[in-house]
Amino acid sequence: MAHITRFEAPWFLNLSKKEYKWTIRANAGPHKLSESIPLALLLKHYLNVAETTREAKRLIFDGKITVDGRVRKDYKYPVGLMDVVAIPSSDLYFRIVPDNVKYLFPVKISKEDAKYKFVRIINKTTNKNGNLQLNLEDGRNILIPKEKIPEMNYPTLTTLKIETPSQSIVKTYEIKEGKYAIVIGGRNVGLHGIIKSIQYANYKKRKYSIVAIEQKNGEIVETNLQNVMAIGENEIDPNVGVK
Repeated sequence: MAHITRFEAPWFLNLSKKEYKWTIRANAGPHKLSESIPLALLLKHYLNVAETTREAKRLIFDGKITVDGRVRKDYKYPVGLMDVVAIPSSDLYFRIVPDNVKYLFPVKISKEDAKYKFVRIINKTTNKNGNLQLNLEDGRNILIPKEKIPEMNYPTLTTLKIETPSQSIVKTYEIKEGKYAIVIGGRNVGLHGIIKSIQYANYKKRKYSIVAIEQKNGEIVETNLQNVMAIGENEIDPNVGVK
């Protein structure tokens, strides 16, 4: 289905529910329909680089838009958490970050910041050759040679800071007390601060573990472990772009 009614579309999309009946439906891709913004809508309604959907499509079809360092020519391509959208010809670079009001929102970043992608490890598998495969949140995979597994067997939910499109790992941020983290889901989405405590559930129910995060104003927010993304040591990684 190419389109979806505006009332069926994800609630957070920056659209007028009364202007038109239909809007663009995101294609299947690295992010769920309920957690993504179709590329053409992003250009038109968020970045304001196109006045009409036709103009947005033309920019996309002409190869003017990249996502995470790769040209994307699908106007329904799903753009989601921590993706980097760039218009190199106009020297414009944006990162999609969690927002407490709008759920997902693009923030302008520098060309240098746009080199990096932040993404969590969702699970890990070992292939028949004994190499370790890191399966990441945005659908990509990184293969770790078996001789490097002892030093690169990062825990699940660790955030990798990688260069795109090469996928070279630059830094890692594990979810631990004292690390800086941001909430990426739930009612506290977009809030960030230092992890003060983690109340781990038993192994089989680890997803129900509760993380307490202290914001800069001193307020503590609690959320599910699955909703937490580490983005720095004791402060935000300067390349993220979150304020």
